[in-house]
Amino acid sequence: MPSVLGVLERRERVALARAEELRAELERLQAAVAEADEAARRAVIAREETVVALAEAAEEAVVVGVPVNLPAAGVAGPRVEVPLWCEGVGIEVLPPECARIVALVQEDAAGGGDGVRARAMREHLGWSASDAREQAARFRAKRLVERGWLTEGRPGLFRPRAA
Repeated sequence: MPSVLGVLERRERVALARAEELRAELERLQAAVAEADEAARRAVIAREETVVALAEAAEEAVVVGVPVNLPAAGVAGPRVEVPLWCEGVGIEVLPPECARIVALVQEDAAGGGDGVRARAMREHLGWSASDAREQAARFRAKRLVERGWLTEGRPGLFRPRAA
């Protein structure tokens, strides 16, 4: 008959071996998650850069007088001219769509919101539900950030400019 201590020691070794196998599997899964997160981050950057490049190419084509052939309806068009923000200037100097975006962001902040995403801007502007139109709204919001009208605290979350 086997000893009780021998049986318990064998059970302990089996349990420790299983725990080690699970730790190795956990490390493998954590590495796979980190890799997938990085791939997703790169894809977002590539998409955003493509939208900006298309918009800039369209602007250059308009400036040179070359007709602009955009790949599909609803894709970002020519660059929207947004004046720099300065003290005492209201949103009435902005292009209409940009003024509506700024007003939406200000309204959200006044209501205690955390910020406005491009999807909400697209919906507020009454644009069709498409990735291209959402990217166009995001591009306009980023232009408003560049020109001092809005801020972007977290990526893709737009708030009114700091007082």
